[in-house]
Amino acid sequence: MPCPVNEDQPRRRPRLIGLLVLALCVGLLGFAIVSLSVGSGGEDDEIRITGAEEVQSLVGGIPQDGARLGDSGAPVTVQVFNDLSCDPCSDWNQQVVVPLIQGPVRSGDVQLVYHHFPMSESGFFLGAYGAVAAAKQDYEWQFIQLFFLNQDEAERRGADQEFLDNIARGVGVVNFNVEQWQRDMKDDDIQATLEADEQTSAERHLPIGAAVVVGGPNGTKQLDESPSLAEVQAAIGEVN
Repeated sequence: MPCPVNEDQPRRRPRLIGLLVLALCVGLLGFAIVSLSVGSGGEDDEIRITGAEEVQSLVGGIPQDGARLGDSGAPVTVQVFNDLSCDPCSDWNQQVVVPLIQGPVRSGDVQLVYHHFPMSESGFFLGAYGAVAAAKQDYEWQFIQLFFLNQDEAERRGADQEFLDNIARGVGVVNFNVEQWQRDMKDDDIQATLEADEQTSAERHLPIGAAVVVGGPNGTKQLDESPSLAEVQAAIGEVN
């Protein structure tokens, strides 16, 4: 006589499978939630670098050699003392330095030399190291201008190494080697260059604020506390 069929037995496996599927779905849902919160960081953590074409149009084609921008034979040299981490300094750069680049620097009448001038007690921050490292490939001015254009994004996102990597990629020039730049940031001579800039600033007793030293055949003029474009242009005329 055949054994009686136990109607409960066949249901156990489907129940077990169902529980396993449910557990898998819950696990995948949890993973998706975690990925959204910490994986990509969401749109708010996305780094948005803008202005690369604008910077290339501004600086491209002008001779560069380390911290110098412009023809080395230009009769007037304007030493620029500024700080990438200074909020008002970005506006000053746009109002004063950019017109100089567009005008007398591009025409060969003026050359600029950049000095990193730390205006806070914390001293130099990572962006200064990135700029000096870019100078080793003669792209410091592209780096500086692109950083200033994205200073608000740096404040929003944080000017960490990832942010600076995006600035370096945004330089947008074929010959700029980002991997080499990352290695150069760790070189001892980067620190030495920044310390030399700081010493130069101290010797000139610069107060807080962007400054320039304008030198030419007829002397030298130092302009402190974020001088206007008109003041810098007048100094250029006086020393030339």
